[in-house]
Amino acid sequence: MKPHSLPARFALLTLTAALAACGGGGSGGSSNDQPPQGGGETQQDTRPDKFAFTAVSDAEMGTIYTSDAITVSGINAAANISVSGGEYSVNNGDFTSDAGTVNNGDTVSVRITTSTEYSTAVTASLTIGGVNADYSVTTMAEPVEPEPPTGDVVKIDFNLNMRHTVGGESKFDRRKFITVHASNTENDWFGSNSQSAGAPNDDPDLMTSFLEGYDVYFGRDTGGMKWQLSQLPEDGTRPGFIDEGAASTNGGNARWNYTEGTTANAALARKHEHRATDMIVGGQQHPYWPNGDDVGMGWSFSQTDTEEEPLGTAVGHYMANYLYEYFNRGSNDSYGQPKPVFLEVMNEPLYDLVDYPKNKDAGTTPEDVFKFHNAVANEVRAYRDQWGLASHDNVLIGGYTVAFPDFEKDNFNRWEERDKLFIDIAGANMDFLSVHFYDFPAFQGTRQLRRGSNVEATFDMLEQYSIMVTGERKPFVVSEIGATVHSMMNDPWSPERDGYKLRALNGLTMNMLERPDQILKSIPFVTIKAEWGRTEVPYTNRLMRQKFEAAGETGDAWIYTELVKFYQLWSDVKGTRIDSWASDLDIQVNAYVDDKTAYLVLNNLEQENTELNLAALGTDGNSLQSVTLKELYYDADGKPVLDISDSTELPQMYTLQSEATTILQLTYTNPITIDGDGTETKYYADTYKQPITADAKLQFAINDVVVGDAGEAVLRLGIGREHGKSLTPSVTVNGNALTVPEDYQGYDQYYGGKGRAQFFGVLEIPVDLEYLNEDNTVEIVFEDEGGFVSTATLQVFNTSSALVRGARE
Repeated sequence: MKPHSLPARFALLTLTAALAACGGGGSGGSSNDQPPQGGGETQQDTRPDKFAFTAVSDAEMGTIYTSDAITVSGINAAANISVSGGEYSVNNGDFTSDAGTVNNGDTVSVRITTSTEYSTAVTASLTIGGVNADYSVTTMAEPVEPEPPTGDVVKIDFNLNMRHTVGGESKFDRRKFITVHASNTENDWFGSNSQSAGAPNDDPDLMTSFLEGYDVYFGRDTGGMKWQLSQLPEDGTRPGFIDEGAASTNGGNARWNYTEGTTANAALARKHEHRATDMIVGGQQHPYWPNGDDVGMGWSFSQTDTEEEPLGTAVGHYMANYLYEYFNRGSNDSYGQPKPVFLEVMNEPLYDLVDYPKNKDAGTTPEDVFKFHNAVANEVRAYRDQWGLASHDNVLIGGYTVAFPDFEKDNFNRWEERDKLFIDIAGANMDFLSVHFYDFPAFQGTRQLRRGSNVEATFDMLEQYSIMVTGERKPFVVSEIGATVHSMMNDPWSPERDGYKLRALNGLTMNMLERPDQILKSIPFVTIKAEWGRTEVPYTNRLMRQKFEAAGETGDAWIYTELVKFYQLWSDVKGTRIDSWASDLDIQVNAYVDDKTAYLVLNNLEQENTELNLAALGTDGNSLQSVTLKELYYDADGKPVLDISDSTELPQMYTLQSEATTILQLTYTNPITIDGDGTETKYYADTYKQPITADAKLQFAINDVVVGDAGEAVLRLGIGREHGKSLTPSVTVNGNALTVPEDYQGYDQYYGGKGRAQFFGVLEIPVDLEYLNEDNTVEIVFEDEGGFVSTATLQVFNTSSALVRGARE
């Protein structure tokens, strides 16, 4: 997306209605601060202090919006409350439109359903004791229809004979990337649950049909370890620690039941355990954070923090016992489910413990949490079995599982105070860095997306700094990717909301596939039924729904949500990665060859249809027999549509719809010969995070570069700047001026003032191989002040023969 031109400054005025309250006094108009009248009895005052609600603009149409809660103050007796044009809730109770009463200190929120028309306000007026205020929500303006293609055609090349290897990896590893946030032992696979007891699966063979039919692997379990903890007593001689004997007994029973269980569910779990051989397990904030939370058996983890017992030791002690006692122990053990490969110390800890803590968590700092990671990791690694042998050398430990990697926030102070600090404190002790990526397509009237250049800048900064501190580029576990649609969070299930999530899953997966050597696991945040997450409405990230949740459908049987389309789209892709290229960074491309079949993957980051000119090269006369097109796109209402069609030829011109994903399956007469090699290597500068000063030269050294006789190179500059600042600096490599594109991967992060708070992304600048030496100097000059060059890295693609890009007859 090309950067925007910042419009003239403007002021947005938000009008909130609030009427001043006056206190009810004694006779003769006396005020509230007069002494009590009438024999010493306090006179009732039912007229509250003034209150107000913040108006909302750019809202989704036909959607429920709920105001922030106000607190009733200034009364000493029950006051009448009523509402017109909406409903109200007192103290988080049920919403109602009936008149009632409230007391001093009660909280009240108002909700309305927005108009189904564009640019239309709906207003609810709340009255308490004669004082009223309006809650007004105005729908978004009617979008401007995108212009038809202007004739700019994106050229796409697939060199089917040229292997693309990154860090020794060239295979499409479905175990890493085509995963589900679930395990093989979850009850959710099997029908009944607490919210819908007895409700059947529409497909009685759900688990097998989904896993084997779409070739999906298990990913992550953050509930099993917590449940087993809730069954363990405290060690009577070591307060705050589990009873190891009870863990051995319970774990032994769990292992035996897994292997010897005769139920249909147990048999299915064993049948599919080959898809659960590299699981992630992890802790939640509660009760793992040592603050006195009950683990479920009337005791809590030790809060001791000394040199002999650092805070978190008791938690690590439990996790080490859990990994040993409850899982298969290796080739000499016949019992238990496969042992997890990855341990995340804690899931998204700072959101709950630091940003929005419970009272008893007040005072927790990021530094406390990061030291806790060290204590847990050290305790797990120190665990020895009964023969004194280390038991968990085959478990990788990582964190800190960051929820919001907003490094650029507050002029990169967020990076300094959190992610950099984590690497400084615990980076050397972590086997991997764990992170989550979510798009926010409708957050408080904004569209804040990760997919594209923002993900690339985030990864590059973590890579660069981990090398500088630990001496190695730490691998990543991306244990959740997806989208949170805030404007629809409390709505019933809808295909439109699933559509937003599918857009994110495909775009982010394409970003993940660019690091096949460094990403150990990437998991779409798709749970099975997630009844544990049900509130007033079902959880939003679900593979399954009940039939009656959709308009016009009846019955309580469980069927797929639209999220299954991600797995249906990717169900067949496999093989060796081969060279792919697009002339526009907003078209993400990837491709694989398996015997006679090639899989060409296209994803559109643009919000408009894009015309593509496709070329499948390097087949040397091998006849194309058939083409299958899988197209996942979104109709006029935002509902996802998966079309599958067949053809006998590859379309030379192809229209990729707005934010759509297409996978073309090409089948040839003979096996496709891969006789060329392309090796991608990434090199990092000697420094990072350099402040930008107008007309001042920033210099980076990128050394020990290996340059072959043929290939390509790209200089990647991570940039964090306020919107409106230049994104086209002057750049030289070894004194050679480069042409800096005006385009970058993904949407305009400004988005007309309704995008991300500032730009943070990667500029990808082509570099002629002849400009490169073993040791290289990069110089960058911006014409204006502010922001940072967060990273400077160099991607070099050495190929066995020259590549000609975009050549067409």
